Amino acid sequence: MPKFRLMIAYDGAAFHGWQIQPTVRTVEGDLTRAAERLLGMGRGEVKVQGASRTDAGVHALGQVAHLVFSQDRSPWDLVRGLNGLTEDDVTVVRAEPVDDTFHARHDARGKIYHYRIWAHRFVNPHARRRAWHVRARLDLARVREAAALLVGVHDFAAFRASDCQSETTVRELWRVDVHEEGDGLRIEVEGTAFLKYMVRIIAGTLVDVGRGHIEVADVARALEGGDRKDIGQTAPPHGLTLVKVHYPSWPWSAPEPRIGGAWLADEADEEG
Repeated sequence: MPKFRLMIAYDGAAFHGWQIQPTVRTVEGDLTRAAERLLGMGRGEVKVQGASRTDAGVHALGQVAHLVFSQDRSPWDLVRGLNGLTEDDVTVVRAEPVDDTFHARHDARGKIYHYRIWAHRFVNPHARRRAWHVRARLDLARVREAAALLVGVHDFAAFRASDCQSETTVRELWRVDVHEEGDGLRIEVEGTAFLKYMVRIIAGTLVDVGRGHIEVADVARALEGGDRKDIGQTAPPHGLTLVKVHYPSWPWSAPEPRIGGAWLADEADEEG
């Protein structure tokens, strides 16, 4: 049976996360219902498997999923059909056939997330759905010093939700970069895999370091001891965007089309 890989972008504001739920709107739910209508299949006959279960309110530019069905469809027919049957806050950017051994979640080897912060006394109307409004100036040097401590292989037990079910809390972060964007910051986090709320807790901790509410040494102590009380708050979901999922063994056949423009960092533009 044909298997297709999809790249999906969405505005997470109206969604209760990625994972399908019976009574609320989710990205997986919308795509599943659209696929059922497009392919003329019954409920439960189509499974859209995502690479990452983004939380309620979290956005994506490069979410990846796969689906399997029994009809002969071209990638363009699939993209056009799914986009015609979903709302404007979710877009299938591309589709391509893959070998039946490909799995969107199991074959992922890393992800890039961006977290945006608007650090100003007043609200920025253009950023309020895409960035966390922090009414304070942040000490950028302190933020970057704390961010550097997070790079590498660490036990991130202190940087996860209380109900996180992951069997191990050891993760590797390849980079945690902090960029100035006018009166805001963009935190770019790239690593092998992430715990529940991990990037949001990292963002909240870096903001609290920048405000002077906690010390850089507290971050180091949290990595050593795993105590959630040593670090900062959990940042709200709307500042977070899943930018890219890495598949080094399954490169996309072509770098276009893509979506996002200035929202994508140079490192995220590279395919592979």
